[in-house]
Amino acid sequence: MVSLVVMCYGGTPESESDYKKYIRDTRLGDFTVELDWMLLQRLAKTDYAAQLGKEIGFDIDPQWQKRVEKLLAATAEPFVPYEVSFPPVPFKKIPELEELRKAIYRMRGKGTSASPFNAFGLHLNPEIPTSDTRVLLRYLQAFLLLYEWLRLSHRIDLMRDITPFIDPFPDNYVLLVLDPDYRPGRDCLIDDYMEHNPTRNRPLDMLPLFAWLDEDRVQRQLADELIRARPTFHYRLPNSSIDDPDWTFAKEWNVWVQVERLAESTRTRQEMQELYVERKRHPVKTWADTWMREMRTRIMD
Repeated sequence: MVSLVVMCYGGTPESESDYKKYIRDTRLGDFTVELDWMLLQRLAKTDYAAQLGKEIGFDIDPQWQKRVEKLLAATAEPFVPYEVSFPPVPFKKIPELEELRKAIYRMRGKGTSASPFNAFGLHLNPEIPTSDTRVLLRYLQAFLLLYEWLRLSHRIDLMRDITPFIDPFPDNYVLLVLDPDYRPGRDCLIDDYMEHNPTRNRPLDMLPLFAWLDEDRVQRQLADELIRARPTFHYRLPNSSIDDPDWTFAKEWNVWVQVERLAESTRTRQEMQELYVERKRHPVKTWADTWMREMRTRIMD
């Protein structure tokens, strides 16, 4: 994977461990390639192994550690993907990201649907337009309103559905945020989110953004979560269909754009909020079908 990044964008490889590499100074910025398994990455760090040995009362032989790493890697390889993290790029350079997608396809990379065990995903990190709490709330509301439509548009794979990585937001939180009278300040917005969602496993993970806004507040409540603060929405819903020749990053991005459009359409969003809350609080047998029809009409308008 590292060689493909260098082939597409240039740069200089740099190794943190056998399972985490950096490609520095490419024409787009710095890339990261890592085996997406936290345990293996932690074990690959000598200081972690030494600390483990100290806690259980004996020294860890470095050769033994390497053997364990290789065994874990060999076991993990069929099920655990390598994760490629792109550097931040301006909107006009997004088409250049497709070069790596095409290269992975040519090398017969496997996507979400290639195996029943593949819960692979494409994560998008669109930069926030502003840190204004009212604007961030509008984006969160737009996502929650469109959630069922987004799932259908992305054709979420069954394995990703039954694994916890994109668990839906709980109903009580959805109703709280979509209530027309919900007008939180920044601290309240962050606290309410963490109270109902003390996890990274949401289709729209707001924790990196909230950590960027107030890292101390987030770390006090969720110290065990690995959170890399950044001024972006962390959109985790799409599959990774890297082995489909007709699939592109742009297709998934264009689905997300509907969230941005609704967030900026105050009248449509407010009307949808009122309808959503009313129907959720007075459910009928055909609620899901009628709500999907409503969303399609609004999006087409």
